[in-house]
Amino acid sequence: MRCFELPQNPWRQSVVCLLCWFGVQTIQAEEAWLQRSQAILKALEGQPRPEWLYGQSEQLDVKRHAQQVMEASKTIQTEALSTSGLPTVPLNKPLTQLFVSFSLGESALKGIFEEAAGRDDVLLVFRGPKPSQKLPALMADLKRLLKGIDPLPNIVIDPTRFQRWSVSSVPDIVVEQDGKTSLHVRGVASLSWLDEQLKTGKQGDLGTLGDVGEIAEIDLLEEIKRRMAAIDWKQKQRQAIERFWGQQKFEDLPTAQADRERIVDLTITAPRDLTAPNGQLIIRAGQTVNPLDKMPFGLCLMVFDATEPAQFELIRHQSCQDKQARIMYLATSLPRQEGWDSFKRLETALQAPVYLLTPDVRSRFQLQHVPAVVEQSGNRLLVHERKLPAATGERS
Repeated sequence: MRCFELPQNPWRQSVVCLLCWFGVQTIQAEEAWLQRSQAILKALEGQPRPEWLYGQSEQLDVKRHAQQVMEASKTIQTEALSTSGLPTVPLNKPLTQLFVSFSLGESALKGIFEEAAGRDDVLLVFRGPKPSQKLPALMADLKRLLKGIDPLPNIVIDPTRFQRWSVSSVPDIVVEQDGKTSLHVRGVASLSWLDEQLKTGKQGDLGTLGDVGEIAEIDLLEEIKRRMAAIDWKQKQRQAIERFWGQQKFEDLPTAQADRERIVDLTITAPRDLTAPNGQLIIRAGQTVNPLDKMPFGLCLMVFDATEPAQFELIRHQSCQDKQARIMYLATSLPRQEGWDSFKRLETALQAPVYLLTPDVRSRFQLQHVPAVVEQSGNRLLVHERKLPAATGERS
């Protein structure tokens, strides 16, 4: 039965919906934690690396630098140089891409900038920063050369364009139309010369018609690949796991010093009307309801400190009054040094999932000492606190 279906028995549906709400509130945190832990365990078994692993300083620096370079064109043309953005040439019109580098010399670059100024059909392409150069320094160099040029030319920093057109030297001109090369020439940086060739119908690869030089800037994509290959991923995984357990917060509870039983009453008084998504009234404001009057709890909670072998042994051999209840193991703490190895050993020994106790669950079931068992007794929940055997009862 679902809360949004038309009921055959409205009262029974009200109880079912209330119990659904109660169940979500009591075990939602553990289920989320288990899903996260299982995802991490799968990643450690050779699956794609989880996002949290990308927090390593080395890779973070590479990724940040790559993003900065790939965004450099927008930054140059909006905030730094106050131009309107990259050219928007219709698909059926040619786009001239002039590949340049600081190896051409500042005087030659400034001349190219001046000739390309105001040309919406021309894009000047740099591959990236020079070796060991930071992006702000590259942008400062460009701004200095562009000073006094108005309107500004369209400039982009994009190593992918160098790779796409196999550009290995500069200057290099690729005229692109409909996603294909209509004209390609190396060793020429003159846009006026290029315009004359296009007017006469020149097409195809014209070869090298002038002096070419090496590209002074790095290929950022290749640099990223090199740095990624140099990273010891197994070591980074170990470090990430250590950080996870080092930062994990546990709901530590003191060890029970005596056998004790306490009753937890689930009776609630609705502070306001509780309605289903379809608007049907489930519980009226002020109505008192005990969900256990109509439906069993269905769970037997085993709460223990997994860092204490004696608590683990007691819980492992503990039984529940209701043999049909589903046992849920809740650990108040796990060994930080052993981390996931300890977690996996626990699940193997218990042959069941192990969850971490969370603050909301601790409060909802009024847990005070461990080891403890929470199970239904009549229309109440009973919390059994168990004293450890005398020889091993003290916490180390």
